[in-house]
Amino acid sequence: MKKLTAGILATTVAVGAAAVYLPIKVGDTVQQQITRAVAQVNAREHQYGVNIEILDYRKNAFDSQLTTRLRLADTTLAPDAENTYIDLTHEISHGITQAEFRTEIVVTEAMKAHLTEMDHKVPLHFGGTVSTSKAELNTYIEGFTLNADQNEVRVNPGIIRLNYEMEPARYTLNGIWNGGHLKEDQINITLDEISLKGTGQQFSEYLWSYNNSLTISSLKAVGPQATADAASITFSDRFDIQKQTDQPDTLHYSGDWSLDKLHISQFGQTLYDFQPSGFSYALTGPTVNSAETLMQMAQEMNPEQMTQEDAGRILPVLSEVLQAARFSLHDVNVVTSEGRINGDLSLKLDTNQQQLIQALNFPPILMNYLNLKSDATISKSLFNSMPVLAMMAMQLNERQAYQEDEDDMLIHAELSNGQLTINDVLMR
Repeated sequence: MKKLTAGILATTVAVGAAAVYLPIKVGDTVQQQITRAVAQVNAREHQYGVNIEILDYRKNAFDSQLTTRLRLADTTLAPDAENTYIDLTHEISHGITQAEFRTEIVVTEAMKAHLTEMDHKVPLHFGGTVSTSKAELNTYIEGFTLNADQNEVRVNPGIIRLNYEMEPARYTLNGIWNGGHLKEDQINITLDEISLKGTGQQFSEYLWSYNNSLTISSLKAVGPQATADAASITFSDRFDIQKQTDQPDTLHYSGDWSLDKLHISQFGQTLYDFQPSGFSYALTGPTVNSAETLMQMAQEMNPEQMTQEDAGRILPVLSEVLQAARFSLHDVNVVTSEGRINGDLSLKLDTNQQQLIQALNFPPILMNYLNLKSDATISKSLFNSMPVLAMMAMQLNERQAYQEDEDDMLIHAELSNGQLTINDVLMR
């Protein structure tokens, strides 16, 4: 019995000691990770555009508080010294297996002079948890109004949630922002609900495969002479790796744009009245190895201080990526109340590496190496509302290159070796 009692006491003491020790170790780990992350961002200051300073770090056994300063690397964006940085306060609670944090923007007296209707809330704050295996970050946008001179920006509430797993590195992203309103001089822009969704997984140090989408429920812009009113605008893009058995793996990037309506008027008269429309695009071809090498070089170099030696190193890799790239624009479907435009386009470079490097040093000769093919059908009923199309038809007719069927103007265009042909007629 004494041995059993002693064993229980020993176990209790050991568990208690671990419960005190582990949060301290979590705090040490968090501090190391923060310090490392700050150093990594500052090492690429020219790329991210900010420099981070840790102004204060107070670490206790079960919690930590720190203040960081985000300073703009390019001070020309904000000549006023007070506007070149933003301070953030962070409160971190150390758990046994994870840390919980809350981050807020420090609202200065200078900010308060321009911020109203905050309801005693910080306009932007973050919260979440971090462990050795995953992280959850929530971004909270509170409702507020920003006034400067005669201009006003009204920001409605929103939340963006990011879940990140360490091994394998991947994320899910979901967010809703209730839009806002911009009033600047005689221009008024109103955005309604915006939703954001995304998933991604790290393929290598420089490449991620992902699938993201952004939807704007409605947008309205009103100016002194023109107005635009759009609904259900969606942008989506995807990036993945094409695995191949007998050839190097290649990149595949694609995306889609669509809208349900877009009405544009000027001086009260309708210019364009777009109905459900959209298009898709894709960029394929470059190998994973060449793309990673190019990205690594780009991150190591400062574009503003690039030397001739740097250019000599990066141009051959850039030319290899461009040579392999194939761009296509397809499923083009632009519909208005008066007609439609349908078409597709493919584009690539047809040249060797030496010629391409010369062209990159002197871009005007790049046109000699472009290989373009495009087909389009354009409703003739659009000629009245889009004068540029009527002018195109007239010019093609003058060169005996105009083709049509009953309702549409037909265009087949090719560009090769610097020569452009439309409907098999050479354009000079």
